Amino acid sequence: MENVKNQSLVVSALNDLLKINNDRVQGYQKAIELTSDENLKTLFQQLAFDSSKNINELSDQIFKINGKPQESTTMGGKFYRTWMDVKAAFTGNDKHSLLVDCEYGEDMALDAYKKVENDEDLNLDHATNTILVNQKQRVEHGHDAIKRLRDTTK
Repeated sequence: MENVKNQSLVVSALNDLLKINNDRVQGYQKAIELTSDENLKTLFQQLAFDSSKNINELSDQIFKINGKPQESTTMGGKFYRTWMDVKAAFTGNDKHSLLVDCEYGEDMALDAYKKVENDEDLNLDHATNTILVNQKQRVEHGHDAIKRLRDTTK
């Protein structure tokens, strides 16, 4: 019984991360549409690719424990992308504003990974834990890159 309960908790946690990464992909696709800066487009494409890699790894882990990966995004992510459109209409796709929005998205992703990392009810196997540690590091690198760029555009 305890093993089934943990399996259900792990699948739920991994699906939460899957949705956050789906949000990241869609958020960066939206950011690519909103900028004409080729360097930013390249960065956003790389970060979307990183999230796609995370999605594949998470889906594989969910399948391995007989779960079903969720292909949706979060409601917050949907509102966030709509906000990006509205804000861009008023700011004229300002680079600094776009980077602030992207950093906010990265903060949400990091918070999701930290929540799973600190969840004492989860009993993650070594392979899953290793994957999550590596993914969190990728998200941290993305966050730091966005933050550095944001700081240079003040």
